[in-house]
Amino acid sequence: MSLQLNVPLTESDEAKARGVLWDPNLKTWYLPQDQYGRLMEVDKWIPEKDTAIILSNEVTVAHAERPCWKCGHPNKVIAIGSNYFYEKDINERDEPVWLEQGFFTLFQQIATVSDNLQTLLRDHYPHYSKDYAKATGTSYWNNHCETCQQVQGDWHLFDEPGSVFYPTNPETAAHILLKTFQLKYAPRIDAGYSYGDHLRLITEFAGQGSNY
Repeated sequence: MSLQLNVPLTESDEAKARGVLWDPNLKTWYLPQDQYGRLMEVDKWIPEKDTAIILSNEVTVAHAERPCWKCGHPNKVIAIGSNYFYEKDINERDEPVWLEQGFFTLFQQIATVSDNLQTLLRDHYPHYSKDYAKATGTSYWNNHCETCQQVQGDWHLFDEPGSVFYPTNPETAAHILLKTFQLKYAPRIDAGYSYGDHLRLITEFAGQGSNY
């Protein structure tokens, strides 16, 4: 779970002193996982400044089916997940910290995605892309209908009990398929997430697809 960093040449010695290593094959700097206790020391070199979550480099993608709310076409929809992740937060002394969260979750209202995760999504899930909402002035990544291209909003996929990513029993959780994609470096996102019994049902009863 190494974290790719953007270190200017003039700061390379400083980065090395903070546990950062150089990848000669990809010609990039990275922080190895055994140095994640120093995340705040290298925070200024994280490429996307508005990403508050660092995922595992083994990215989970949950698959389900749901008819389009507009045209009725049966669509395959996805959700990005992770078995553990790091989240940037504020501690009791009002200091920014990176905290390890050791549980499985699915992410929603994803506003920012690092380049390596964008490549994965573009290659495997072309109907999952980013939209700009004029009413709120915000942009989020969404599933889209394969036929009419209409946004399939997160509320109808995640937040209603009984929706495809909010199973209420083992039978509905079993309709979800989890696939794992191995990335060289940990992807970063800015997103919301939840926890609860529906996620336990997914980890226990969802099907397991091939790893990539």
